[in-house]
Amino acid sequence: MSEIEPIDSEQPGPSQNPTRLYIILAAILLVIIIVVVVLLITKGLPPWNGDGEATEVAAATATFVPTFTPGPTKEPTLTPPPAPTPTLEAPVMLDTDDPLFVFQNAGARPSVEWTGFFGQVEDPSGNPLEGVSVIVWYRDGAPASSVAQTDGKGYYEIRLADGPFAGQWSIQLLTDNYGPASKIYSFDTDENTESGVQQIQVIWAQAP
Repeated sequence: MSEIEPIDSEQPGPSQNPTRLYIILAAILLVIIIVVVVLLITKGLPPWNGDGEATEVAAATATFVPTFTPGPTKEPTLTPPPAPTPTLEAPVMLDTDDPLFVFQNAGARPSVEWTGFFGQVEDPSGNPLEGVSVIVWYRDGAPASSVAQTDGKGYYEIRLADGPFAGQWSIQLLTDNYGPASKIYSFDTDENTESGVQQIQVIWAQAP
């Protein structure tokens, strides 16, 4: 019987078959790939950038604009036109037998500044009357001035010329519609500024 010689532990053993090792590694790698593919399909692809969380995109919400519904149309209200203001006719030189105002007195003075008439209109008690119309006529009946009105003190002033001026004039008070309110009184002016007549004062009183 042959003796079995002990094996030296320091010596290498028989070499292993490398093909079997490769098959085992390939099987493990295949399992890993399958697991990764299954996870990708079930969990979704991770983002390429960012913190690893998928960003949700909010859906746009449509804003509805309320539809304007016009109300009922009102019938237009017709506004009557304003009543026309009556136009006074131009005053006409007329005398009267029933005067509303009577002549009281008159005076005259020279002036180098202007030629014309001035004075006052009073009620029967001597109080001033405001708003009384006064006019000066040429002797031929044409108006020599516009219609003047007495003020709050009953005073009036009508200037016919700037400076001394010779002429023949008639003065009269008028009603509100330019009818005769007094008799007609006539006066003369001249160009003598020392002792002549340029400014004539006429005082009137309301008939009692």
